[in-house]
Amino acid sequence: MIRALLTDFGGVLVRTGSDATRRALEARLGLSPHTIEDLVFGGEASRRAQLGQISYDAFWDRLRLDLRLDGRMSVVEFRDAFFGADFLDEDLMALIRSVRPAIKTGLISNAWSNARDVFTRLFGIADAFDVMIISAEEGVMKPDPRIYRAALDRLGVAASESIFVDDVLENVRGAQALGIHGVHFQSPEQARPEIERLLNPA
Repeated sequence: MIRALLTDFGGVLVRTGSDATRRALEARLGLSPHTIEDLVFGGEASRRAQLGQISYDAFWDRLRLDLRLDGRMSVVEFRDAFFGADFLDEDLMALIRSVRPAIKTGLISNAWSNARDVFTRLFGIADAFDVMIISAEEGVMKPDPRIYRAALDRLGVAASESIFVDDVLENVRGAQALGIHGVHFQSPEQARPEIERLLNPA
């Protein structure tokens, strides 16, 4: 019996509607096409920020230097352009809200130290989750098993009673290794039926 629905944030609940602005940023900054996302999310400074080793502000200051933004654009201008096409999937959020309180809900995100404020103030989704597990606060990142166990422990559920949804296959496999039912998010049309089948087995 499923008692908990856990989900990732970026790439699942919030996705980028168009990459045109990011490609334009690359051209403006002289970067190779399709590299800016790796710099923002996958670089060493970002990883340290996601582990809580440096602050959100320190991360952006490091990126400002790495991208040589001074004299070309401000960090705020860069962030506004980089995240400008992001949108919240209201249908998926409605699904998450609809299963409560019968099913407990949790968010597990590899994210910087400002994430709780982003989830609460910017996107207004904090009330949809019983727990929010943020890597910068925990000091561990998916697919480290400790971050999934933190969610299970705080919700008081077993791995076999839980579903985890993520767009990164490695993170889904990390959850499955603990016995959690994994859904690899590739599109809402693909993922939603998989989630609903697990929630309502025949």
